Amino acid sequence: MARMKTEARHEAILAAAKEVFQEVGFDRASMDEIAARVGSSKATLYRYFATKEALFQELVSRMASEFGGEGMSFLFKSIGVGAGAELPKEAMDTLSLLDPSRDVESTLKEFGRHALTYFHTPQRFAATRMLIAAAADPEIGRMFYERGSLRAMKLTEGYFASLIEAGQLRKSDPVVVARHFRGLLESEVHEAGLFNVRTTLSEKHIAEVVDRAVDVFLRAYRSPSAA
Repeated sequence: MARMKTEARHEAILAAAKEVFQEVGFDRASMDEIAARVGSSKATLYRYFATKEALFQELVSRMASEFGGEGMSFLFKSIGVGAGAELPKEAMDTLSLLDPSRDVESTLKEFGRHALTYFHTPQRFAATRMLIAAAADPEIGRMFYERGSLRAMKLTEGYFASLIEAGQLRKSDPVVVARHFRGLLESEVHEAGLFNVRTTLSEKHIAEVVDRAVDVFLRAYRSPSAA
């Protein structure tokens, strides 16, 4: 009987957590709210799940077997990735900075600082780790890549294609150019964040990282006539 009660409580916690994650997303969800939905204490919740991440990870594992429909809807809603044509507001705000009519160097620096400020955070890295785990199912991995990272990269490619066409950057494949720029922005800090070593950066550190990335990028790609 005790085991049945334990299993029932475990399932009730998962059901309540799923509701909360769907309603407010992973970042804003709290163990307090989940406990309130279950009608239990937060201490009881922590006897079943050590962290909010562990709770979400179990839900992700279950949803992975429900590819399409409800499963994908849950995953996308929980981490703030639109299931339709839209990207998260933070991503669209960052991408909107890429105006090809503005000075290239200052635009890239503003974009880079904005990107690292909004996306190099403990919450974003926690979500990324869980997405990587969910991507053990290649279909789920493909869906997240195409609707998230790839969609954002396509918009970035358009910006660089405009610069290449205008002679601001040397003739190159904008797909490669966009990926090289992203790689430079992430090269000094992303791995440490992903492995939970350094998930926050000071404004000064961000500025230094971005300045170095933009300097190297323009040395490689700026057109001689635009120098």
